[in-house]
Amino acid sequence: MPLASHALSTQSGVSAELSRRVLLVDGVKELRLSLTPLLRTVGCEVVSVDSLIAARVELGRFRPLMVLVDWRALPQDGGTGCGVLRSHPVHGDVPILVVVGENTPAELLEACVRSGAEDCVLGPVRINELQARLDVLRDKTPWSAPRLVERRTPRTVLLVGETPDAHDALGPHLEACGHHLLHAATRERALALAAEHAEPIHLLLVRTAVTSAEEMLRVEHLRTDAHLGRVPTVVVTDADVTDVQSFGQVWMSARTLAPRHLLARINGLLQRNLAALLVDERVPFVCPVEFREVGGYSWSSCYSSALSPGALFVRTLVPARSGSALELRIHLPTTREVLEGPGLVAWSNAYAPRRTASYPLGMGIQFLGMSPRRLMQLRELIRFSSGA
Repeated sequence: MPLASHALSTQSGVSAELSRRVLLVDGVKELRLSLTPLLRTVGCEVVSVDSLIAARVELGRFRPLMVLVDWRALPQDGGTGCGVLRSHPVHGDVPILVVVGENTPAELLEACVRSGAEDCVLGPVRINELQARLDVLRDKTPWSAPRLVERRTPRTVLLVGETPDAHDALGPHLEACGHHLLHAATRERALALAAEHAEPIHLLLVRTAVTSAEEMLRVEHLRTDAHLGRVPTVVVTDADVTDVQSFGQVWMSARTLAPRHLLARINGLLQRNLAALLVDERVPFVCPVEFREVGGYSWSSCYSSALSPGALFVRTLVPARSGSALELRIHLPTTREVLEGPGLVAWSNAYAPRRTASYPLGMGIQFLGMSPRRLMQLRELIRFSSGA
């Protein structure tokens, strides 16, 4: 069994003290030569292991601030990614940062996204990128701080009657727009979530198969019992809604409205103009991405999770602020080409340990001023990714 390069306590259990240690998984022992001095410079202790299995053992001994994984330590079949760490019963929620290179296979990056790795950086790793992520993990506690309600903050949606994995679910589309989702399969669960969620709920969204006056009254009782009487309410039904008197509820029919039209109307009620984040044309697409604010000097790297002709969706612990104008470098893993272009941050979600809200980590970037040739390349990538 590979051994950690630093001696650890042999006592069982987990230390209650906030760890300043970073767990580094480096099978070829090259990454630790460059990263260990950088991490020590920013005040971290480094515990190095040779494999993901050895890292899982260390997760049973202490809770690190973060796990850094060299892409060469990942399963080379691309199947499980960082799943062996994510499945740890106690510390499976520790943030995972994958260090990749320009020659990292796309299937390994895709496996990292599927297994829930929060972030990636392009090597050689820059100290400012490490510092930014450590600052977030050490100091920020956004789950306990009140979130300001203003024009660009994420909106929280209480979604009743739909599970996250439901067929034709609206939840994933809303998450792709950066909204925070509270999923409640039943009315009882919805009442519990409304009571325990400390932050404002901006929309009550109810899915139902039927359209009737009785169903309208059930929704009204839910609004009253959950103290959401002044919260905008949308009911999406599979039936016609022409004969229903809504009494302040907005009823929409999934039979007559396509997902993009439903989404556009919901975003309108949430005061969001996110037409560029196309629902029908978004496909999974994973590659390294670099970005910096226009006029800035320092680049930050991350990786994408999805792509549409008008937008790129990325995962990172340190997203840019909503409304920021960015310069982009999109590293295509198959052709080794780098697409460059401008973008605007349509939504941004900073890192926070998950409580009850479900939402994507990172940001949605709307493309701006892409040349016709670049747009054609993006459409080809989307067509290829979707298997069309």
